[in-house]
Order: sequence, then C-alpha cells, then structure tokens
Amino acid sequence: MRKVFLAIGLTLSACSAAAQNAPPEVTGVWVNERGSSVTFSNTNGLLSGYYNTQLGNPDPATRFPLTGFKEGDQLTFTVNFKGYGSLTSWTGQMSEDTDGVYIRTLWHLTRDVADKEEADDLWSSIIAGPATFRPVAAE
Repeated sequence: MRKVFLAIGLTLSACSAAAQNAPPEVTGVWVNERGSSVTFSNTNGLLSGYYNTQLGNPDPATRFPLTGFKEGDQLTFTVNFKGYGSLTSWTGQMSEDTDGVYIRTLWHLTRDVADKEEADDLWSSIIAGPATFRPVAAE
C-alpha cells in the first residue's frame, strides 16, 4: 500500500511540475503601451488573428489580419497594413512579473519606397522599436 501512495504522490508531483513548466497561453486579446491591440488564436503553434493599431493613419477600429508562430514561450507574428503601404513583424518572448504575464517584443516595420527612390531611401524605410503586450481581462 505504501508503494501505491508513493507512486500516486510522485505522479501528482510530476503533473504539478509539468503544469508549472507548461508554456503560457497566448489566445485572446493583448494590448501594448500605446493602446494598440492584438487578438490571437493559436492552433498547434500557428498564430492567426488580427491587429488594431492606434498609431498612424488607419481608423483605430480597422482590423488587420496577422499570421505567426508560437513555440513554448516564444512567438513571432506579422501584420500586413494593406492599403497603408507597410508591413510589420513582432518577435518576442512571454514572461511574468508582479503585474502578471506579458509579451516583450521587438518590431520591425517596412514601408514601401517608390522604385526610383530606393537607391537613396531604402534603408530609411525600415524602422524598429520595442513593444510590451499585456492580456486584456475577459469581460
């Protein structure tokens, strides 16, 4: 009987450790420090969803489709701001602090440059910066 309890205890301990080491879930709505939001669906590590930007010319209600990948607590996703001449990709990692779970990313945005201006302006068409996303509580 003692071996049975020991086996059950070890199994529960292993399950608890596995749950603690499970990658965090990304599904749902996340918002960054500039008020832009991303809505993720995750199917076996393939991300889909949409992005709402609060920056630039697009109407803040416009939803731009996204695609990406998640592996463990790492992720990357890309948005085509179709009609606005730019593409942006975010790459980062999920973590946790005293305020909860967050995704810290670095983004790269490229804007279209007219062919005749590419020789002089191509590198200035690519910009980068940081963004941190936090989950929005479900209502």
